[in-house]
Amino acid sequence: MNYLIVGAGGIIGAILRYIVGKIFREVMDKDHPVATLFINVIGSFLIGYLSTKHLSSEYKLFLMTGLLGGFTTYSTFMLETSRYIKREKHMKAFIYVLVSIIFGIVAAGVGIWLASFV
Repeated sequence: MNYLIVGAGGIIGAILRYIVGKIFREVMDKDHPVATLFINVIGSFLIGYLSTKHLSSEYKLFLMTGLLGGFTTYSTFMLETSRYIKREKHMKAFIYVLVSIIFGIVAAGVGIWLASFV
């Protein structure tokens, strides 16, 4: 049953990631991986927030492992970074990695902090 719970969350998360990515591609310059950064930072915030809540194991599996696991995207982050490096845009690659890591950690921390009030 846990596999179905994770799978259902993953399907929803992947669809949400696709929708958000599509919106960003229609609005933003395609050379900048803003959608992936946004998705990963929002996912970090939400997983930080949810990690402190007293949820059943099924809800945690659905929301954190499934939905947020399907929504966030480490592999796309690595691909976009590799593309910068391949095009010899080393500074952009470095900044993208640095900003992604710092914003992700801060977002998770803010989520944990906010959860103590809400």
